[in-house]
Amino acid sequence: MLERIREHTSGWFAWVVIGLIIFAMAFFGIEQYFQTRIDTYSAKIESPPTWWRDAPSDGATGRLARAFVWDSVEISQAEFRERFDRYREQVRARAGDAYDAEQVESIETKRLVLDGLVDEKILEIAAQRDGVAVDASQIRKAILEIDGITQDGEFIGEDAYKIWLQSRGLTAAGFEALIARQLTTSTLPNAVAESGLVGDAELESLLKLQQETRDLRFVEIPPPALPADATNDAALAEWHSANAERYSTEETVTISYLELDVASIAVASEPTEQDLRDRYESEKGRFGTEEERVAAHILVALPADADDAAIEAARAKAAAIAEQARAEGADFAALAAANSEDLGSKDLGGDLGTIARSTEDAPGLYPKPLEDAVYALAEGGVSDPVRTDAGWHVIKLTQLVAGSQQPFEAVRDQLAAEFGESERERLFNEKSGTLIDAILREPNSLPAVARAMEVEVKATEPFTRAGGDGVAAIEAVRAAAFSRSQKDDRLVSDPIEIGPNQVVVLQVTEHAPSALRPLAEVRDQVQADLQADRLATAARERAEALLERARKGETLEALATELGIVPQDSNGVARQAGFPDPAIATEAFRLLPIEAGKPADVGLAELSGGRFALVVATKVTPGDTSTLTPDVRSQIRAQLAQMRGDMERQAFVKALRGQFEVTVAEERL
Repeated sequence: MLERIREHTSGWFAWVVIGLIIFAMAFFGIEQYFQTRIDTYSAKIESPPTWWRDAPSDGATGRLARAFVWDSVEISQAEFRERFDRYREQVRARAGDAYDAEQVESIETKRLVLDGLVDEKILEIAAQRDGVAVDASQIRKAILEIDGITQDGEFIGEDAYKIWLQSRGLTAAGFEALIARQLTTSTLPNAVAESGLVGDAELESLLKLQQETRDLRFVEIPPPALPADATNDAALAEWHSANAERYSTEETVTISYLELDVASIAVASEPTEQDLRDRYESEKGRFGTEEERVAAHILVALPADADDAAIEAARAKAAAIAEQARAEGADFAALAAANSEDLGSKDLGGDLGTIARSTEDAPGLYPKPLEDAVYALAEGGVSDPVRTDAGWHVIKLTQLVAGSQQPFEAVRDQLAAEFGESERERLFNEKSGTLIDAILREPNSLPAVARAMEVEVKATEPFTRAGGDGVAAIEAVRAAAFSRSQKDDRLVSDPIEIGPNQVVVLQVTEHAPSALRPLAEVRDQVQADLQADRLATAARERAEALLERARKGETLEALATELGIVPQDSNGVARQAGFPDPAIATEAFRLLPIEAGKPADVGLAELSGGRFALVVATKVTPGDTSTLTPDVRSQIRAQLAQMRGDMERQAFVKALRGQFEVTVAEERL
């Protein structure tokens, strides 16, 4: 045993790990290693450094080294919950009355949403690892392609753009950072998707298959007669018992509940004039617009490993360009087109667009030295050379839009209304705390809680898990009402949020579990279901027996004569034909055509209503592609290439995910 331990904990790698451990303990304190860590993530993504390939992956050394040197990114429960809530609302909006809450809330659906988040994180890590970056022109182009920001192909204007952002709770800098992140993470998979090409020979083959038609013969098999004892009492009782879920009543509950809604809370006091003025001064920034600065630049690029001489030569070149730009009548756009090494902006006259001041909440898109230089210039001014990691920049402030400030008098009414709202929210928070205290004191009596809160207790009619009226139409209310603590223990529920600053507290007053209805009550339904099942079983057995005989050499004509019917022919049937029946057409295109001296390749098509048909393909006519115009061919080629590109994108993301270890905490979803 000691020898095995020495084998896995010796060598240069072990000494490196021990050094890391000593450093970590010295830096963080040894007590950190004796504290219990409680994981709260929904998923954790771990990836090794590039040199890990030759490092030990098992044993004590490998596990310890992994803990120190592997990168780890976590998806928090809050992050997952926000994405899942958004997904739920999208599904509800699309499905309308057909919305299936049970399916949406299933662990399978939650895993699907979480997998999407994991893929996004992995793409973000891969983009950072591979040095993928986007420039300002790409961000601007992507923004201008968003519906609502352009109208008839034209930008809606700065004022309308600000309103568009504010209506979505966004700032310009934050939105641009979001677009930049999306572009960065989509660059790699999009590049893979663009490699989805379709060659001429492949296109021709696919077109011929698509245009192919078939002549076919089929026999619809009539349903058999039911056995004489199909509806005897013993059979009905057995079916009724075996399929109890079909004939059971739905579980229902009836609840009492009380509501706490911020909208119904009255505010007793009005704000003083001084209160409003103090609020105005503390939130003055809300009632004005920040100044905006639009700039252009000319970049003299430098490699990362440039020596001092190269750096100075580039600076001198930039300084000379700056002098030219300051000359009377100088055309900065022309200078940028002729001299700038920023490929993204040189053809735009060096335009960088609006440059916002960076903050802790919204980091800027541009390096800090460049941003500082822009905010140090007067309108029309040209800077001295400014150094960033990219090289030397000559910057011109092309436009300065001064900020504005609304006076107190113009926003007084708004401040007064907001005072009332904030006061109601404060009172709502107080009442929420009082409500929780009342529930803790009286966990078994909703009326006692209501008396403490001085609110009315309301009641619902019985409702099922699937839906109800009034407050029972809210999914979260139904979920709480059908929980074990409600149905069995009849405890007062925790506050259930049903809207912004609006909660419901409930208690189940009646519970009717699902129960099997007596056979006498549902006899007609049971009899119909049993007859349908026996007919379907008999029809399938007959069809499969006839198929077996046909495959052994009996002709469709002979089998049809035995059944007392005539075979039917349908010629020139296309792949997506709706006649004679989509299932018959689909089956015909799966079969080999009849050949002289060989048994027919017979198929069985399952039609609607539990019917079946025997099918053979009598002739195959290759597709004629000569009538397709070049435009149609080009369109089909593009569609096929897009399909292939999508498949290759998915395969790329799947392969990329294989480079990471993903841990999912399903119990926290």
